[in-house]
Amino acid sequence: PALGGMLAAEVVANRALGTPNKPLKEIQDHIKAEAAAYEPKNPPGIKGEGAIAFGGGYTLNKQSEQQLRDVDPVQFEDTTLTSANY
Repeated sequence: PALGGMLAAEVVANRALGTPNKPLKEIQDHIKAEAAAYEPKNPPGIKGEGAIAFGGGYTLNKQSEQQLRDVDPVQFEDTTLTSANY
């Protein structure tokens, strides 16, 4: 079972038995400091905001086809096997 399910089962069992749950753990100071200093960064290699940039399924229109050509031109290369390129 998943950790969340095991923790939920523990809480349900404690309530049924009338026993207290474990106390919440204190968040360590270095974790708080790192979180406060965090600066989000754009993921490397992603161009655009469309579904193609994030791997979503999409029916190509002219604009999204051009975006895909810009990002991954290999997909539009001729892959026909001939003696010249085999």
